Amino acid sequence: MERGTIGQDEPLFPARLVADRFGKVPLRDICHFSAPQDVATSTIRLAQFHALIRLVPVTVTANLFNAVVVVAALAGSVRGWQLATWFGVMTSFCTLRLLRAWRLVHDPLYAQRNPTGLRSITTGIGLLALLWAVPMLAWFPHASETQRLLIVIVMTGMMSGASVTMASVPPAAFAYIAILAVASIGATIELGAPWIGLLTLAFAGTLCWSSLVSARQFVSHLRARLELEEQAQLVRLLREFEASGSDWLWELDADLRLRFMTAAMAREIGHPISELLGVSVFTLLDPTRQISEVSSGMRAVMDHFRAGEDFRDRAILTKGGTRWWALSGKRMIDEHGTVVGWRGVGSDITDIRLHGDDSTRNARRDPLTGLANRLLVREQIEEALLRQCQGDSDCALLLVDLDRFKLVNDTLGHAIGDQLLIEVARRLERIVGTGGTVGRLGGDEFAVIWRDCSRRDAVDDLAGQIIADLSRSFTIGVANVHIGASLGIAIGPTDGAREEALIRSADLALYRAKAAGRGSHAFFERHMFEDAEDHRLLENDVREALNAGGFTLAYQPIVDADSGNVVGREALLRWRHPTRGDIAPNVFIPIIEDAGLIHQIGGWVIREACAEAARWTEPMRVAVNVSAAQLGGAGLAQAVVGALASSGLPPNLLELEVTESIFLGDDPATLGSLARMRALGVRLVLDDFGKGYSSFGYLSRAKFAKIKIDQQFVRDAADGDQDSRAIVAAILALARGLGVETTAEGVETEHHAQVMRELGCTQLQGYYFGRPVASANIEQTARRIVRKRA
Repeated sequence: MERGTIGQDEPLFPARLVADRFGKVPLRDICHFSAPQDVATSTIRLAQFHALIRLVPVTVTANLFNAVVVVAALAGSVRGWQLATWFGVMTSFCTLRLLRAWRLVHDPLYAQRNPTGLRSITTGIGLLALLWAVPMLAWFPHASETQRLLIVIVMTGMMSGASVTMASVPPAAFAYIAILAVASIGATIELGAPWIGLLTLAFAGTLCWSSLVSARQFVSHLRARLELEEQAQLVRLLREFEASGSDWLWELDADLRLRFMTAAMAREIGHPISELLGVSVFTLLDPTRQISEVSSGMRAVMDHFRAGEDFRDRAILTKGGTRWWALSGKRMIDEHGTVVGWRGVGSDITDIRLHGDDSTRNARRDPLTGLANRLLVREQIEEALLRQCQGDSDCALLLVDLDRFKLVNDTLGHAIGDQLLIEVARRLERIVGTGGTVGRLGGDEFAVIWRDCSRRDAVDDLAGQIIADLSRSFTIGVANVHIGASLGIAIGPTDGAREEALIRSADLALYRAKAAGRGSHAFFERHMFEDAEDHRLLENDVREALNAGGFTLAYQPIVDADSGNVVGREALLRWRHPTRGDIAPNVFIPIIEDAGLIHQIGGWVIREACAEAARWTEPMRVAVNVSAAQLGGAGLAQAVVGALASSGLPPNLLELEVTESIFLGDDPATLGSLARMRALGVRLVLDDFGKGYSSFGYLSRAKFAKIKIDQQFVRDAADGDQDSRAIVAAILALARGLGVETTAEGVETEHHAQVMRELGCTQLQGYYFGRPVASANIEQTARRIVRKRA
């Protein structure tokens, strides 16, 4: 089928669509009192009503004027109360009719609640004609010749006018003319002039015939106008979607049932048009309801229809996951803003999205590597999941994240980084072969859709091969590049029956693999989702606690090893959850860092600790823990300066504790931030020394004022472990050589304290001297330490 045509044997403009809708509308359907059963008759009948309503002011004026003439002519021959009553009823009736017509035109809500109909219009016109029958039947015999002549002239004019003003609604015109004709014939018979009655009857018949002719012309002109409007709408629609090269045209009624479809689309569905007309669009696109469960595009199209929203180029999966269609649709709206139908175009894009050379294909390919991009990957996951619903084996999604790729970009430049991504794509394609599909989701993240995963160990082997191959060096120009990869694996539909669920599961598995260390892979497990959900809920609670003042500080004493006097206190962040109780810092602080709240909360901790230390009766140092995330930029320096200025605390009484992990990567920004702290006069403390990445170079570069020995070394040394004792002794000797203080953490017994004193530690900290307490209980804790020392 050539692009840009509606079908192989169909012109771009399907004129028969308009002919089918408006070609033949029998006049009897227009005159029938029952509700229209098709769109054509409904449209024409609505136009009939509007034409009649637009003329109501004219007809009301003519009726009231003629009523005045009749009352004035019969004033001397008919009793005044009769004329007054008749004129009052006539005026009231015409006023109500005029008011209703005005509201129908200018008040859409009223028109919706109180729609007009052929039966009600004909009844109203009939009542008006009965009012005009009163002068003929009641007063005509008693009138003078001149008065009778005047009445006849008025009635003739009213009947003639009705054949013109009411011609758009023939039943109303017939009723009006017939009632006046019967009244006129009755009056002439009573006067003994039957031949005048016959003339009246002939005149009424002529007027009715004239009304029919006018009605036929009205319908003919209206049909021609509607055809032109319909053609213009179709031309606009096709021009609007011309760029997409659509193959089919379709149309739905207000109830979302098929009203028209081109033959090419019916052939694609596999049923004749006669069997499809009247079928709901939901049944038409998804007969088994399986596609909607898998395809996000199909669900989006269904939602557009339900919400009454236009849509364009929505890709949907059809035929059990074997074909892809692109659909676009626009609502058809009447003058009241009501959706009366849908019209749109469509085409089969199965081959084009993969192999075609147009915008449809380009929108689904990564421009750098030529792999499937995120959109195409999602579509291919939907295909695999739907085929699994049809009986195929399970599918697997492997998310591949490159290790150390950012370092390549930062050191060798983005051009080398782009070439590296291309080489990674080629290796992945060679590894996967014909057993799956490779795509690039963005950045350094790739996806592999493995179609046959009946054996879990085969997927495990594939993941291992990918990690091994991507860990081999890459030669880019003259550069020899080494990276690695971490993988997260999810099996469909077990780990996700929908595309978004499967991607989420694989992403959680990737997160777990990266947490376990570089160059590893992990399969999704149910607890990963539960952990992630719990993490999300806790993050929300952290934000609420921050806004509501839910965090507090507790202070733990630091004592001099020789005298036992309190020489400082460490400020520790605490959070009591309203339902979970006390949350451990090692649980909520990583959440704070992940949520990007560490600067906000860290600044509050520094301000609060400085303000509290400034109120202590005896000046002593206060220590505050600082994370690596706080050391980037000038935010920490601003927070410290503001806290010292507002509290009045001397800078040398503030200690900032950092861990050895801040030195990973030798970030110049980190060292610069530490230098700014020293310039302010703030003391720097290296916390948990010996725990992880200890290096003597850290001590010389950062110029720390104190080293805190990790509590595990302290306890093991006190318990007699010779290796730990030797390590602690070496740290203390190093500290004495550098002239810095040392604090032993985790001192819980007098024995722990005695061993640390013997080894030469200058300060002690631990539960033996006091647990962290709120600021209100600091003095009580200090007195308990004094009694213990005594």
